[in-house]
Amino acid sequence: MQLTKMQKLEALAARFYQGMEWAPKAGDLYTTSRADLGVYRVISVENGVVTTEHTENGAAPSEWPDAEFLTEGFGPKRVWVPPHVLSE
Repeated sequence: MQLTKMQKLEALAARFYQGMEWAPKAGDLYTTSRADLGVYRVISVENGVVTTEHTENGAAPSEWPDAEFLTEGFGPKRVWVPPHVLSE
């Protein structure tokens, strides 16, 4: 799955302009703040670990410490794709 350019802009606006907060949970989709349209899915949030997968490339799932998922390293660059962005 890839976002359209407008969906990407809407997701970025939700985060950086509207200040929407995100508490990751299984099934959530997110993108990055870089110039691409890729989408990632949260598989699970259990035992202090967030497990994610890229929705297109078929790579093995990745695991991230829950406490650092949105705050450390690459974390602040993650951008939640709220459900309303996909329905517009």
